[in-house]
Amino acid sequence: MPELGLAVIDTSVQQTNRWLGAIMADMDTDDKQFAFQALRSVLTTLRDRLPIDVAANLGAQLPLLVRGVYYDGYVPADTPTTYRRAEDWHAAVAVAGDNLDGAQLERASRAVLGVLEDELDAGIVAKVADSLPDDVRSAVSI
Repeated sequence: MPELGLAVIDTSVQQTNRWLGAIMADMDTDDKQFAFQALRSVLTTLRDRLPIDVAANLGAQLPLLVRGVYYDGYVPADTPTTYRRAEDWHAAVAVAGDNLDGAQLERASRAVLGVLEDELDAGIVAKVADSLPDDVRSAVSI
């Protein structure tokens, strides 16, 4: 019998916990709330930097619970943002993440984007990478 009684929710909870576990391992922490904050701040920053069609294609591949976090507060008319430098990327992640600073910003970006590379279709990951400026892409290793 499913833990919550609905297989689609149970599966999404399991996937989300697996993603958070990978982020915690990459960031060398056992703080799940911190990993969730990293996931949320990097994903929403990424979403806002992507062209709307790429952002929607990425969102469609995310686990149900992560997809809700990804789309929370999304205003397509305000996107994509146009910064081109890694410093601007990190500043945007910092604004989106209440408890991320300094070296954590780069580490969080690499951890979250690494999970996307490991968990999602290579085609969408390539489109996401191609949509980012070279400076940002090299800074976050996607």
